[in-house]
Amino acid sequence: MTEVQSPKQRQNDDEIDLVELILELWKGKMLILAFVIACFCLGFAYVKVVAKTQFTVSTGYTVNLFSGEVFSLCRQDQRCLDGRVAHQYANELAGNWSIDDKSSTLTQSSGAAPQSLNTYSSDLEKANDKLTQSFLQSAKEELAIVTSLSSDLRNTETVAESVLHAKRMIYQIENGKMKALTLTTLVVEKKSPKVALILVISVLLGGMLGVFAVLLKKFFIELKSRS
Repeated sequence: MTEVQSPKQRQNDDEIDLVELILELWKGKMLILAFVIACFCLGFAYVKVVAKTQFTVSTGYTVNLFSGEVFSLCRQDQRCLDGRVAHQYANELAGNWSIDDKSSTLTQSSGAAPQSLNTYSSDLEKANDKLTQSFLQSAKEELAIVTSLSSDLRNTETVAESVLHAKRMIYQIENGKMKALTLTTLVVEKKSPKVALILVISVLLGGMLGVFAVLLKKFFIELKSRS
């Protein structure tokens, strides 16, 4: 008859197996340590030699003004107005700036060391001034075109809205000193490589490989002893 183990006997066997496993890992601690050190060194070498440092420069923005053309296209759709003006602004900027419409953020990524904040701020303000002046010029040209129209055309609702928008923009820029966008404080961040995370993962990987090596070594020893 097959002897059936009681729950207590099975628990004792499990405890013995666990103790044997811990003892075996303790015996192979130097092998595990060697794997940990090797993987740590590989991770460190990757960070220093292979991985490319990536910096990001970002600023938030709020759209204050938009051209008559954008106004005609978007009407009351604020997201459309903001998105089109932001893309016009990005076109005025030097460098590869990307736009996140949802968070209203302008971001530039670079593998080179970032420039000073004053340099970035100066470039952003120059582009803002340029876009603002283009809006002002567009509004003045729009008024001049409307003035040349016949009285019947000037009295239409669409033309009246355009005239009102153009006059409001001219007043806001010339008297209120308003700009196309309001920019928040610049933020410079180092995005990659994430040195601490890479080294922690390297150590954990080394530990797992070391444990696997110890257990594999024990397996082959027992297999050899049985043959």
